[in-house]
Amino acid sequence: MAKSHYQWQYPDAVDPALVKQIQQADELPAAVANILVQRGCQSVEEAEAFLHPDDLTTIVKPDALHDMDKAVTRIEQAVETGEKITVYGDYDADGITSTSLMYETLLTLGANADYYIPDRFQDGYGPNPTVYQRLIDDGTKLIVTVDNGVAGLEALTLAHERGVDVVVTDHHQFADQLPPAAAIVHPQYPGVDYPGGDLSGVGVAFKVAWALLEEFPEELLDLVAIGEIADVVSVAGENRTLISLGLQKMQQKQRLGLHALAQLSGVDEDNVTTEDIGFQIAPRLNALGRVANANDGVRLLTTLNPAEAQSLAEKVDHDNQQRRQLVDQITTQATQQAQSEANCQRQTLLICGHGWHQGVLGIVASRLVEATGKPTIVASTDGGQLYKGSGRSSAGFNLFQALDGHRDLMTAFGGHSQACGLSFQQDAGDKLQSALEEAAANQHLADKGPAKLMISGQLSPEEINLLLAKQIRRLDPFGPGNETPVFEIKQPQITSVSTMGKEGNHLRVNIAGNSGRQTIVAFNQGQLAPVLTAAPAGSVNFAVTLNINQWKGKQSVQLMLKDLQFTAAEVVDSRTSYLTPAMFSEESNYIIYGEQLRENVAGNANGKVLSPEEARQTDFAGQNVTIVDCPPSLGELAADMMSSQQPAKLRLLLWPQQSHGRAEVPDRQHFAALYRLLKNHRQITWPAGIKQLAVELTIAPATLKFMIQVFYDGGFVTIKDGLLSFNPSPDKVALSSLPTYQRRLARLQAEKLLLKSDQRRLTNWVYEQLTNTWIKGV
Repeated sequence: MAKSHYQWQYPDAVDPALVKQIQQADELPAAVANILVQRGCQSVEEAEAFLHPDDLTTIVKPDALHDMDKAVTRIEQAVETGEKITVYGDYDADGITSTSLMYETLLTLGANADYYIPDRFQDGYGPNPTVYQRLIDDGTKLIVTVDNGVAGLEALTLAHERGVDVVVTDHHQFADQLPPAAAIVHPQYPGVDYPGGDLSGVGVAFKVAWALLEEFPEELLDLVAIGEIADVVSVAGENRTLISLGLQKMQQKQRLGLHALAQLSGVDEDNVTTEDIGFQIAPRLNALGRVANANDGVRLLTTLNPAEAQSLAEKVDHDNQQRRQLVDQITTQATQQAQSEANCQRQTLLICGHGWHQGVLGIVASRLVEATGKPTIVASTDGGQLYKGSGRSSAGFNLFQALDGHRDLMTAFGGHSQACGLSFQQDAGDKLQSALEEAAANQHLADKGPAKLMISGQLSPEEINLLLAKQIRRLDPFGPGNETPVFEIKQPQITSVSTMGKEGNHLRVNIAGNSGRQTIVAFNQGQLAPVLTAAPAGSVNFAVTLNINQWKGKQSVQLMLKDLQFTAAEVVDSRTSYLTPAMFSEESNYIIYGEQLRENVAGNANGKVLSPEEARQTDFAGQNVTIVDCPPSLGELAADMMSSQQPAKLRLLLWPQQSHGRAEVPDRQHFAALYRLLKNHRQITWPAGIKQLAVELTIAPATLKFMIQVFYDGGFVTIKDGLLSFNPSPDKVALSSLPTYQRRLARLQAEKLLLKSDQRRLTNWVYEQLTNTWIKGV
């Protein structure tokens, strides 16, 4: 099985009377009314306002932003005099929509306008002095930045010295020194208390457009929604209204390029949601800046030509497919590195490759963080000594702080607590990895635990239906400040588990309810299929969101997996025919039956090495346990797996160091033939004569030794002074009751189940033993 990715948290109890009032007033299911109260609605009126976020009075007017008057005055001057204005944007979805919005506004005003989006690899992020020089040489008299600019001191200084003004519109963190700009429009400008400081770049650009047009530019709201959702800003306050109105605007399908892209993406524009933007539209726009040219995105969003709109949409979709292929390929290679023995012991990861496309390294880093829970930097070189990379962090670890004090190891560095970009020479790699590990220790990363996941409520399969999913959508737009509700389904009956996709990398789980089955889907989680198949009944809790699936004109509710909780121990079938040092790198309690093997492993394993006797005296509750070699009997394994409570994880290596898998217990005829032969010989040289005896009986020497040991246990023979002697008058005894016979029989039974059975049979037996032992322990 697998550990939960998140620490599940449950909201405080709310006033049931208020929930009922809201439920009745708005004709809502109890689960939805409960969420409204959880999220701060203290009256029916507040719930109504939350459900209908289209009140324009919640949107802060443009003049509340710093330098808005200066920005408008300078832009209007340029429009009136015919000065060439260049909109300087950024290559992500927020930057592309910001550029499109500002460019479209300037054209509406009759400006002599153009736009430029820097190339991620040639120009880098933000104002580039070389590009500024080229734009000025081409006749630009005013530069308007969108989604960048406040950190562009060098480029803006160059423009100022050349007599070219720059109007900055941005939302990013300020540098130590402000650039020389004609105006800086920013929602978090020092000393200005703007009531809505989490605007994205397109949100700031929209306010400037509003001020320039002198009326609320409703026609631009679709661009605002895309940029704000893509940039994952808070959806509380004015952003909630802007995004909601933007989604409504998108339903009108008036922007040709966006409409074509939505159709190619399979987005139902009549019912477009934040998830559609976040998972379909925004990734396609972002792909341009990663693997192609982001200027195509502006052309797509501003074109008035239907044929061009369709052609550009197809190109954008193709570029996104290329981006996905690159991510999958690099993730596979990077994951192999992440699973190395050395990396398994680290709290952080620095993964380096050759020839990896640098535009997707951030996505790969995010995938590794999701898979491992470790802060990760993924870097690559094109063949030289210089590596360029992107980093992503996990909960509770400040990645920027971890590396900020080691700038001497890097040729370039920037970012924030959860993400960074950097370049470094190859010989600095080991030192950077050490710096990350040191920071993990200093920030007590091991004690932070997983990120928190708020559970909005519990649902049974019977309560889940299309109507409930539609009512939950009334809480949209979702995002930071109004997360998509996550519901817990406790220990449902799993009726089937399967994988989807060409490579089986997606997961489908069907669960039963009185009103029929429900389907849970998880993308890129196909590896969980055998785990869930093997899990005992009623041992899994699911955390899911409710989506509406549209297929051939029909709608159905679909549950999207957010996380899993296993109420039984995690059992991992890692059976092996040989042992390697890497198998002992995982922190665990290693139970080893063979004394010699135990001595060999001691001191080389990441954890305790225990004999069976020591294991029975140890409480493994919440710990990892590894059974290294095959035990002599099933009963002994059942006794050793745990003491009082279930372990967190039980890994089964079950190395067959002395396998009797091909042997059988000799039958009565074999023992009778040996008895007659010994009776005739009376005495045999021991052990030298055993070979000749085996030839006479046409039986394997190992089997013959076993049979003689059984006879010895029963008193049929004696062994003394190098002679095996026959006892003509032994006591009557059943051979099957003798210790050696019993041990061989138990060993063969153990090997049959533990070494030869399939995964399902093995794990089912283990779960049965764990459950029985746990119940007894309780």
